[in-house]
Amino acid sequence: MGEALPPDMDDSGQFQEMLNAVGTPGELRQLLEAPGVDDAVITQFVREVGVDNVLDRIFGLMGTRFVPDKAGKDGGVVRWNIDTPSGQRTYHLTIAGGTAEGGRGAPDKAKVTLGMSLPNLLRLCAGKLNGVTGVMTGKIKISGDMMFGAKMQGWFDYT
Repeated sequence: MGEALPPDMDDSGQFQEMLNAVGTPGELRQLLEAPGVDDAVITQFVREVGVDNVLDRIFGLMGTRFVPDKAGKDGGVVRWNIDTPSGQRTYHLTIAGGTAEGGRGAPDKAKVTLGMSLPNLLRLCAGKLNGVTGVMTGKIKISGDMMFGAKMQGWFDYT
């Protein structure tokens, strides 16, 4: 079981600053690799900052890490069903025309749907959880075009 965050960090303002400081998968990975960070600590952090704030930040950053040359002409819309401490949230990621853009809400039509816990979403985005491994171990649920889902992970820069 994870340790509680130190009392001097038990402030949502400081948590928000930590979230705002994350701009790359490498920076997210550093937070996730801190001693004692497990699902319980991640959940505590998310509760303090706010589920929507965390997800808005993550999905807002996805497009900045997209590498169009790796995707080529492939594209589509991904639906993400994220299990959070406040219930399931649905987001989408649209990959088209050399860009990727994430946002709140279900898309009209998704090429693939991914479902996972918020801690596993953070691990996936930090490059700590491989998508194929996540599916094989049950950490990620996938439906729709599974080949598209498998290829998509290679289209982002995790540094």
